[in-house]
Amino acid sequence: MNDEQAPSRGSAAALEPAALADPSAPRPQPRTRGQVDGGAAPASSLSLTERLLAWVREFIQFGMVGATAYVVDAGLFNLLQHGPLGFLAGHPNTAQFIAAATATLYSWIANRLWTYRGRTRDNATREAILFFFANACGIGISQFCLLFTHHILGYTSAVADNIAVYVVGFALGTAFRFFFYHYVVFTGHTRA
Repeated sequence: MNDEQAPSRGSAAALEPAALADPSAPRPQPRTRGQVDGGAAPASSLSLTERLLAWVREFIQFGMVGATAYVVDAGLFNLLQHGPLGFLAGHPNTAQFIAAATATLYSWIANRLWTYRGRTRDNATREAILFFFANACGIGISQFCLLFTHHILGYTSAVADNIAVYVVGFALGTAFRFFFYHYVVFTGHTRA
């Protein structure tokens, strides 16, 4: 062993017998409190600050996916309902359902691959079923707001449709989805 390969005095490597026998041998990595071999530390072992920062990062990513899904949803709804061809003019609930279903598919892919990439499960089918159930509930919330505005309040303008679905309905549905995704859908163990 030459001077460049020799562990410095007082270093952890100098105290390890394996490092003395074979300097090229892999050294064990220090573990954090509660860490299991080969895995990340469980969330319960993270400090409050670390957990809060992880939750804020997740919320921001969820919001960014939601914002782009919102553009897909609102744009397609308005194109189908009020666009130049008006394929579904006079059928706001059908237009909103098609737009929401398209945005849901986009959201599933983006959330699985980006927002919750470290918390996904091996059983993607179960996760997908729960995800689409959560979105069906969110769509139901938006549909209820649109039905209430159209049939109870009697507001049928494009502005009323958009406020009912994309302000009130979307806000309520988004709050429901965030908590459902976090606590029910993407509950796999955090991966490093």
